[in-house]
Amino acid sequence: MNKTKIKNMKKIFFLLIVVFGFLNCKAQHIIPTEEVVNYLGEENGVMGDKNYVYLKDVNNVLGKFVGDWAGNYNGKNYLFRISKATRDDGEIKEDYLLMRYTITTSNGTVIENTLSLPDNKVHTEGGYLAKSGSYVFNYFGKDSDCGQNGSIFTRVLESSNGTKIKLYLEVEGEMWDCTTEVPQTMPTDWLEVTKQ
Repeated sequence: MNKTKIKNMKKIFFLLIVVFGFLNCKAQHIIPTEEVVNYLGEENGVMGDKNYVYLKDVNNVLGKFVGDWAGNYNGKNYLFRISKATRDDGEIKEDYLLMRYTITTSNGTVIENTLSLPDNKVHTEGGYLAKSGSYVFNYFGKDSDCGQNGSIFTRVLESSNGTKIKLYLEVEGEMWDCTTEVPQTMPTDWLEVTKQ
């Protein structure tokens, strides 16, 4: 075989690899994070007639929530650590927020600490960015079976130049396999926390 035929065969082989690789790739439809709320309650949700969707933080709207935030409420000290993450289940790839936290009494006794939990075990993870600009976390507390569950609404105070957020738990209070409701550890009224 001469060098020209070998070169042509290499080109054809390379072209075949590119074509088959392209055919095997999933077509990716991108929906910006701030538009996901428009799909809530839709029959097919964000998937529609697509086979793969990326709910992407194209405009970095989640970045303003990321960081360590501290404050106190009803004699308890709160430290919230909010981070951005991405997950992919094969149909939906999503940029979302995780919230870890530590809650202590005024004398430092730890009530609850989720700071070292892995991403798939945190009690508070992303839901969606509301039309109001608040980020709504899904919350399943340590005793979620006994009523520690609901939605945590988190809003950046624009007047603070991004140094303060307010948040509160809207209690769902569903109980499974539990006869007694436990007290809430999350604030059920607006709590203002400061970026650390």
